[in-house]
Amino acid sequence: MGKKKPHFVDTLKLHGYIDNYGNVRLNNSPLTELPEPFEVKGFLDIEGSQIKRLPDGLTVKGYVNAANTLLTRFPKVEVGGYINLTGSKVTVLPTGFKVNGDLSLVDTPIAALPRRLNVKGNLYLGNTKVKTLPPDLRVGGNLYIRGTKLETVPETVRVGGRIYR
Repeated sequence: MGKKKPHFVDTLKLHGYIDNYGNVRLNNSPLTELPEPFEVKGFLDIEGSQIKRLPDGLTVKGYVNAANTLLTRFPKVEVGGYINLTGSKVTVLPTGFKVNGDLSLVDTPIAALPRRLNVKGNLYLGNTKVKTLPPDLRVGGNLYIRGTKLETVPETVRVGGRIYR
């Protein structure tokens, strides 16, 4: 008999933790993937981890911090709060993506935002390759576009706060 593969929770004990509130912290973890489906009752913090992909069946009641990760796409998942993708490798977001808080794409290689993107908080696009905004973009808070090649904001884009260039 071969050695039994460790259960995901056993792996977490070695590289991160799940606390009593349902928060999952995997900062700088060598883990490369999460189980599917995966429900997080609190926040999910994978900053600096080796995770390359999030499962499509992911649900996070709190926020997601995936800054400085190897993620190249963010799936259409349920997230209750903000999403921080600063410094990640993200190039693709799903069409019709809804973010219940802020969305930070600062210092990512993303070049285009999806149609029907709806961000209830602030949208941070600093130092991205974004050159145009989708006409149906909705931002409840401020839009930060300093450090982008954006020259105009279409009149159909709705921003609840201010636009910072």
